[in-house]
Amino acid sequence: MKAANYAPVYAGLYPELAEIARNHGYAMAVHGSFAKDADLICVPWTDDAADPHAVVDAITSEFAIQRIPGDPKIREHGRIVYSLTIAAPGCFIDLSFTPRAALSQGGGE
Repeated sequence: MKAANYAPVYAGLYPELAEIARNHGYAMAVHGSFAKDADLICVPWTDDAADPHAVVDAITSEFAIQRIPGDPKIREHGRIVYSLTIAAPGCFIDLSFTPRAALSQGGGE
């Protein structure tokens, strides 16, 4: 039998985290197993998607979740990654944002 992990905590938080992301113009998806940490990715979904920092600020204001100093980090393909810690020791969220594209002039043909 495998040891217990924080998957229930992450799964329980997901709907509210996803709603915060949606309210800021992002679609949030699970990326990973939830076994060791929660890997979440936010994809800009509206033309006016907020700056990722605004989403992180909304999350840390709403929950007992804090940013880990030194973030964000820029990763492959310009992905912006914040590492967040939940009140429980050893309980982490890696929150990635794909880059917002500059809107082209003249529509999307």
